[in-house]
Amino acid sequence: MNKSIVQLGAVFVLAVSVTACGSKAPKPVSELALASSALKNAESSGAREYAPIELRVAREKKKAADDAMAKKDYKRARHLTVEARVDAELARAAADAEKSRLALKEAQDNIRMIREEVTRTSNAE
Repeated sequence: MNKSIVQLGAVFVLAVSVTACGSKAPKPVSELALASSALKNAESSGAREYAPIELRVAREKKKAADDAMAKKDYKRARHLTVEARVDAELARAAADAEKSRLALKEAQDNIRMIREEVTRTSNAE
C-alpha cells in the first residue's frame, strides 16, 4: 500500500512537472518563416498592385507578431504569425484572381473585336 502511494505521488509529480513545462509557449520560429515566405510570395504575385489592402493587413499582423516576439509573448506571436500567413495567402490568391479576371476581359475584348471585323468584312463583300 505504501509503495502504491509513493508510485501515485511520483506519477502526480511527473504530471505536474510536464504540465508546468508545457505551459510556456515555444518561440514560433517556423511560423515566422512561413509568414515571411507567404508575404514574399504575395508580393511577387502582384499583391501590391492587385490586392493592396489584403497585403497591408498581412504586413501589419506580421509586424505585430514581431513586436510580440520582442516582448517574449510567444503565444500571441504564434497566433499573429498564423494570421499573417493566412492573410498573405489571401492577398496572393486575390492578386491571382484579379490578374485572371483582367486576362479574361482582355480575351473577351479581343474576341469581340475579331467578330466585329469579320462582320464588317463580310458585309463589305
